[in-house]
Amino acid sequence: MIGLNARKAHGAWRMAHGAKRIRQEAEGRRNQLLTPCAMRYALCVFFLLFFLGCAGPISYIHPTADLTYIETVAIVPFENLTQQKGAEGKVMNVVAAEVLRRGVFDVVEFGEVAKVLREEGFKDPGSISKRVAERAAKRLNVQAFIVGSVEEYGVSRTGGSSYPEVSVSLKLVDAKSYKILWEATHSVKGTTVLDRLFGISKKSASDLAKDLVVEMFDTLFGS
Repeated sequence: MIGLNARKAHGAWRMAHGAKRIRQEAEGRRNQLLTPCAMRYALCVFFLLFFLGCAGPISYIHPTADLTYIETVAIVPFENLTQQKGAEGKVMNVVAAEVLRRGVFDVVEFGEVAKVLREEGFKDPGSISKRVAERAAKRLNVQAFIVGSVEEYGVSRTGGSSYPEVSVSLKLVDAKSYKILWEATHSVKGTTVLDRLFGISKKSASDLAKDLVVEMFDTLFGS
């Protein structure tokens, strides 16, 4: 009886061990099947987010625009649509520096522009009326105005993460015809998918503004 019971116990153990081994082999085969699918899915998500993060400026150039006659421009006070006080002034400084760096136009000093515009009845930052543009252009001796608005400047928060973000719209307006020669809108964030994956440090809002303005003017002057 003892031998019979031992043989039964041994047989039961072999059956249990065999069933466990079969389950392990099945799980291994399932993981082998799922791994390539999971990898393909992860790669698709990665590249989708990467290319979305690399979107460039949205821009327009008038079909008959001829910039060769423009020697000097005046930058009209920008409209600040953000909660960051002084954001418009920071972006205006970046725009002026980039225009001068490219050596395409001269830029009238901000204080002189503000004085003349105020005397001509300028009221709304981010825009300029045709009447004010005509009169101010003669006094400032400019051929065009750069007007703009700042939609985002500072730190944005999504879920549990935070990152700097800058969004700007710019226009180049002919002083005489009041025609929009060029306009562009662009938004950049201080962190990308690659930054988050590899732990690269975030850029500041001021650094972003410089990159953003360069990319916007590339649509007008070329890189």
